[in-house]
Amino acid sequence: MKLLLFHMRYKPDATGTAPLVTQLAEDLVSYGVDVTVVASLPHYGKNVLHEDFEEHKGSFSTAVENGVKVVRTPVYIPRSKRIIQRAMNYLSYNINSVLAGLRERPADIILAINPPITTSFSAWLTSLLLGAPLVIGIQDVWPDCIIEVGAIRSKLLIGVMRGMELLQYRIARKIIVLSEGMKANLINKGVSERKIQVIPNWADPEEVKPVKNYDRFIQAHKLEDRFIVLFSGNHGYIAALDTVLEAANILKGQERILFVLAGEGNVKADLISLAAQLELTNVLFLPTQSEENWLEMLSACDLGLVTLRADLAGLNVPSKTYTLMSAARPILASVPENSEIARIIHLSRAGIISKPENARDMAARILEMSKDPHGLEEYGRNGREYLRKHINRKGQTDLYHRVLQSAIDKEK
Repeated sequence: MKLLLFHMRYKPDATGTAPLVTQLAEDLVSYGVDVTVVASLPHYGKNVLHEDFEEHKGSFSTAVENGVKVVRTPVYIPRSKRIIQRAMNYLSYNINSVLAGLRERPADIILAINPPITTSFSAWLTSLLLGAPLVIGIQDVWPDCIIEVGAIRSKLLIGVMRGMELLQYRIARKIIVLSEGMKANLINKGVSERKIQVIPNWADPEEVKPVKNYDRFIQAHKLEDRFIVLFSGNHGYIAALDTVLEAANILKGQERILFVLAGEGNVKADLISLAAQLELTNVLFLPTQSEENWLEMLSACDLGLVTLRADLAGLNVPSKTYTLMSAARPILASVPENSEIARIIHLSRAGIISKPENARDMAARILEMSKDPHGLEEYGRNGREYLRKHINRKGQTDLYHRVLQSAIDKEK
């Protein structure tokens, strides 16, 4: 099987989807698949090209990494959050990814991982020109997610994106989603249930595991004797991180409790501004960490936060949940009760749920959990054990392999 995989992010991009897509590609190679990934030159969250790829600025980069052929395309790098600049970023990848994909002919199967939703159209055009079936993997349901968070309001743009969404469902041979809630969303839009396969995201317990020596991270940031509440990941609209700052404001008097927000994203500047307005001395903002520092940071935290807006239960599944479980960290999930994350937390007993977008409830839960070290330790053990048994990397990537093979077999 020769696979072309389209997704904008690939290591060393540090966003949640980049490590997952990298692991997926490498595992598919181990199953005997000839994999070519078409990604963009890495720039996520920084608005500048990754330093290791400066020499490739404005050109294509090709390398074989752990058996995967990785073709990275030049892209327009946005300098602001304006929609037009993000659209140019996506469009530049769309055009160049088709050019890159056509150079890789022939192909047996094409896999597009969204968002952005435009990725599936680059993959579709390539599939038409190469005569290969298309499988689409959906990490967030677009445009529903960005409509709900108010990222787009233009009726014309919403209409265009709705049309694009329904078209991608029609052209795909198979569609992979992260949860039963996402599956129900697609079925309600007229997608055949036979087309849809639920494959949750994962974490690799052999790569993400508790680190005993994390003193360097603690000392570097002067975190001795603090109860560390960590949010690590994309600072975007979906995460409702203003609620976290409101909870920090409520807990100002609890000097031991410190909130650490690590990562980048569209709302980070706004969050820093809000923290300054509230004069929060119990909040520490950090940039996206290197892999080594990130593992130390995970192990150093006393409580991991997973947050999701109340109206996004069936549209998004924060993958940081799995990394926290893999690192044996207890979780406070500020998520809707009908979400996939709430279901996993209940099944695994990896933590507790607080009401989404409710700062008072979040603050009360954090204070309660900070006084129960034995309970926190048990939550961490439970989460890691559940992940090892039920959401492990090899099991999930094997499911991807089966779906891809079934899409090829259906064509014969």
